[in-house]
Amino acid sequence: MGGMLRVLCTLDTGCRAAVGALGRDHGVELHDLEAPPTAAPATWWPQEFWTMAISGGLILLAHLLDQPGLLLAALAVAARPIVGKAWAELASRRAGMNVLMLSAAIGAVFLREWNEGAMVLFLFAIARWLEKMSGEKARSSIEALRSQMPAQAHLILPDGREADVLAAGIQVGDTIRVKPGERLPLDGTVTAGQSTVDESALTGETQPVAKEPGQPVFAGTTNGTGTLQVEVTRPVEASRFSRIMLSVQEAQAAKTRLQTSLERFADLYTPAVIGLALLVAVIPPLAGLGPFPTWIHSALVLLVIACPCALVLAAPVTLVGAMAAAARRGILVRSGDVLETAAGVRVVAFDKTGTLTVGDPDLLDLVPLSPRVDRSAALTLIAALESGSEHPLARVFIRRAAEAGLALPAVDAFTAVRGQGVEGLIAGRRYRFGTPEWAGALCPTLPPVLPPERAACLTVSVLCDEQGPLALASLGDRLRPEAAAVIADLPAHGIIHTVLLSGDRHETAREFGLAAGVQESRGRLAPEAKGAHLADLAARYGPTLMLGDGINDTPALAAADVGVAMGTKGTDAALATAGAVLLHDDLRRLPLLLAIARRTRTLIRQNIALAVGLKLAVFGLSLAGYATLWLAVLADTGASVLVVANGLRALGDPPLPLRPAGSRPGANASPRS
Repeated sequence: MGGMLRVLCTLDTGCRAAVGALGRDHGVELHDLEAPPTAAPATWWPQEFWTMAISGGLILLAHLLDQPGLLLAALAVAARPIVGKAWAELASRRAGMNVLMLSAAIGAVFLREWNEGAMVLFLFAIARWLEKMSGEKARSSIEALRSQMPAQAHLILPDGREADVLAAGIQVGDTIRVKPGERLPLDGTVTAGQSTVDESALTGETQPVAKEPGQPVFAGTTNGTGTLQVEVTRPVEASRFSRIMLSVQEAQAAKTRLQTSLERFADLYTPAVIGLALLVAVIPPLAGLGPFPTWIHSALVLLVIACPCALVLAAPVTLVGAMAAAARRGILVRSGDVLETAAGVRVVAFDKTGTLTVGDPDLLDLVPLSPRVDRSAALTLIAALESGSEHPLARVFIRRAAEAGLALPAVDAFTAVRGQGVEGLIAGRRYRFGTPEWAGALCPTLPPVLPPERAACLTVSVLCDEQGPLALASLGDRLRPEAAAVIADLPAHGIIHTVLLSGDRHETAREFGLAAGVQESRGRLAPEAKGAHLADLAARYGPTLMLGDGINDTPALAAADVGVAMGTKGTDAALATAGAVLLHDDLRRLPLLLAIARRTRTLIRQNIALAVGLKLAVFGLSLAGYATLWLAVLADTGASVLVVANGLRALGDPPLPLRPAGSRPGANASPRS
């Protein structure tokens, strides 16, 4: 940190006093920096909501009180935001859905069908509110990611003192201090101190990683019990965490640029309906087939018949019912678009740690290596030694011993060797428990008790005394009990390819992938690479679904056509980015979600066929001169009733061809357990 050090401070941190006291004699230059503006919170009650709520309330009161005047008021409230948009569409020589909605409402007013006009605009307000909510969700997921990053850092000044400054003001080459339990604000290299760092949010690695001088650390990860001194290697905007956030923004921006299906439909439907109504009003009178008033009336009837009330209801009623059904079964679906897209998914990608696996290290196996101890005695000795350790894995043995009701003996002369293991005297005998190389050094020779290739997903430790090895302990993550059965049933829901995407080692990913039955396993994937791999899979097979739980999964959750997060262990960023959440971390909810989505798509298609079929029939009668106003209203109302009744079937249970968890051999096993 040679030369002039520039410190950027907020005015309320006390940094000015600490740094200013040094004076320029110490080469410190002080700059005030305004705190970064906090983004406005997501708004779930925009204008579209109030338009929908007020107009809907007026319609309800009109029917309860039998006051038709309230229908006119409801129509006026719902039409107010549409008028300006319809005018803008016409000014740009484009007749969109706003023009059609307004035309249908005006036609209904001319025919004194005020209820019809009010209902059309009320339903349109619901559609616009749902669209607004989708945009707010995208913005809130970015803010959830941003909140994971510390805003300040403990900067070490040239004289050794410490000042809290904005992380954005830290430059490459500066040195910061990271205290126990804190998140790292920037990428860097450890220059002093030793600790373990939880990198699971970025890499998916379940176990904390030991850090000592010379090793890299990354922003967004969590420091353990030691204090680290870190030399910054990248500014905030270039950190690995910031690149993840940028990937999420780019993926979601690509989605929000797409037109809604409603607008694409309007581009064709609206001009066709208005053009046909004009032809009906003008051509027959000019051809001498009747007076203008008669055919103008027929044209207005045609507009009422063409009113897309049933079409507007076709999807929302079904989607709301399906979302309610999913929620009752432990699946939170954030929008109808998620269900529509999930119905066509062809590829399912899984994160490993915390998603396909339980996510917590456990004792997978404890094998006695000497007749001098049995499994219970070995566990007692190991738990006694580990009771004095602060290592994250120590609690696994202590918990297992407590569950077995074992009494732990006292340990004298306890020593913990970082990165190796623990040692102590129990009843006057010296024991070591740790890495085979270190623990085995206690006895003259260590026989080749280990297999030539250790399982890649395991941590293998040995208990030894001065006479030789006593027991072999294997720790690691466990496959979820239901994982294999769920993956085996995915083809029944239209899935043609499954893949495991992990930041863990290639060998570990392959071990768990084989145990779970996925078709492809990829390890050592950076968070950004997961999203890129999903794009490749989409090009080869079709729409993709990503299931994950960590910050490192957010680029993939955003890039996938459907992102699904684990609800219990999922990070805030993953939960905010995903379109659906499995609330109880039960993988069996995934095929259930796909089953609900596929049935929802079928019901929507049936609804559209019902609505369009009835309208086409009445169109023909109208052009032949047989359609009266009451028939038009009856056809439109009848279509709406049929659509609602059919859509409510989404509330029921979908067919789910899923075997019980564990019915498939190996479903409860972990790799090489």
